[in-house]
Amino acid sequence: MKRLVAVCFIIVLLAFLPPEAVAQRNSRKASPEKMADSLNRLGLKYYNNDNEQKAETNYLKAIAVARKYNLKKELGLSLYNLSRLYSDTEDYLTAIALGEESVGILQKAGDKETVVNCLLNLERCYRRHGIIVRAMTYADSAVKTMRTFKNDKLLEVALWRQGQIYRKWNAELAIPIFKEALALAKKIPEYENIDNMLGSLAHCHTDPYTGRYDPKMAEYYHKLALDAALKYDRKDVNTCRIDYGKICTMNEKYEEAEYQLKLVYDEASANKIIDDQSVAAFCLSEVYFGMGDFPTAYRYLTEHQSLEDRFNAGEKKGMAEKMAFNFKTKRIETQNKLLKKERELQRAKLDQESFRKSVKVWVSVITALFLALVTLFLYRFLKKKNLLLSKRSNTLRQQLLLTQMSPHFITSSIDSIQKLIREDKPDVAATYLSKFARLTRQILENSAGDYISLEEEIAMVTNYLTVQQLLHQGGFSFTVDDDGLDAEAVYLPPMLTQPLLANAVKRIAHNPPGERHVAVRFGMKNRKLRFEVGDTGGPLKPGEQRSIFEAQDVRITMERLGTQNSMPVMISNVAFRNGMTGIKAAFEIPYITDD
Repeated sequence: MKRLVAVCFIIVLLAFLPPEAVAQRNSRKASPEKMADSLNRLGLKYYNNDNEQKAETNYLKAIAVARKYNLKKELGLSLYNLSRLYSDTEDYLTAIALGEESVGILQKAGDKETVVNCLLNLERCYRRHGIIVRAMTYADSAVKTMRTFKNDKLLEVALWRQGQIYRKWNAELAIPIFKEALALAKKIPEYENIDNMLGSLAHCHTDPYTGRYDPKMAEYYHKLALDAALKYDRKDVNTCRIDYGKICTMNEKYEEAEYQLKLVYDEASANKIIDDQSVAAFCLSEVYFGMGDFPTAYRYLTEHQSLEDRFNAGEKKGMAEKMAFNFKTKRIETQNKLLKKERELQRAKLDQESFRKSVKVWVSVITALFLALVTLFLYRFLKKKNLLLSKRSNTLRQQLLLTQMSPHFITSSIDSIQKLIREDKPDVAATYLSKFARLTRQILENSAGDYISLEEEIAMVTNYLTVQQLLHQGGFSFTVDDDGLDAEAVYLPPMLTQPLLANAVKRIAHNPPGERHVAVRFGMKNRKLRFEVGDTGGPLKPGEQRSIFEAQDVRITMERLGTQNSMPVMISNVAFRNGMTGIKAAFEIPYITDD
């Protein structure tokens, strides 16, 4: 019946939950790592679709999740993605701050590939921000990191970026870097980057401020770059033709330059690519000027100027049209969104009113049913728990009483008293018999109550140790100190201390008579009543502490003290002032006062 009611309650509750709440509940079940990864992938999707605003929002959410749950790898990746986004939008200072934090995190996480991408992004930010030295530092770090694991494609990109920085600084140093990158690019020609490497090498030999200035060698590399573009990367063919045509003009190979530049000019003219056509026209004007054909050179130069004006005007017009179109489109979209939201709001209000009326009834019924079930469950649970606690308490009392009044202890005490009588010591026997009878009465009386006063506990401890003195040949000395406490006003559970007292007496039994001593102390520490018993039985032997804890009477005491601490009883070696050594056992006792 209870299961049927519980199932009905869950079905009714789920029926009235809105889908959004169910979706949020399901999303919360996902692990933090999956949440951060999902937000990163969603941000990357928006980033690839040129929706920077939504990409930024998802990256920020991923960073928040990673910081909250201390996910180092996910945090580093999210910071890198956001840094790359800000780099593309030319917010270089923010991109640099995020990128440097990302590098520090990812290096500790061991994600070397993402570290390299982040270092290259920082190189680009510093280079575009005009800080070439810092850009060079990050380019070097990217290459150094890449050499620690095998990824030819990424190493080739890192080397190329490093070479581009060094070419602006010192082309002599850039040449071996580009050659290494070229060797890697030839291993992966499908990557279509061989022409870029060859073109970069060619530019190194056209820098007049380096000892490698060699137009002939530059022409050789530009020719190889053109051949590579024709074979692997058709979209770079016109750029390679223009570079090759320029170097041929510099080397006075006007016919070859005219042929290559004419191809670019004719293709750009046919496809109406004004930018390429303008550059080709300008380069052709230089070719014809070198050939001495000044009218043709002037005609191409004039055409270049005209094409530049058209290109600039077209760009301005296109930008203005785009701005006007965007403004008009956004205004229409905004109006449509407002109208749509207004209709949705009205519909939501109507739905909410009808839903609210039906929910009130169902919530009242379900709440009443739920409260009734909870009340019944709690009542039965608490009743059962109280019975178990009562049974357990009685069992512990019985067990502890048995350990306190063990048959061996009783028999030994009576035998000792009989021995005193036989030895014609009736006064001493009567004294010990009185103490034994009093101890027995104290144990029986104290076991009936939940608390006894500290004064009664001290009296029982003193009487117990006095009786124990009789059982040991030669006896022993003991002290009981209450540390100045108001013993009549402090109350504690009975029969907690005797197991450790018995253990202390047992440990000193093997000592010579003059070296047997037991020290008992009750005191307050950190507002808690603390019991300590020390003995001169020497330091702990291997395995002795474990055997003490496994003794039945000690286990009962520990169980009564509770399980809030992993080990309520603490045992440690101790040295006394007279040079003797032993152990000290201590525990904290729950207590109450008259107040």
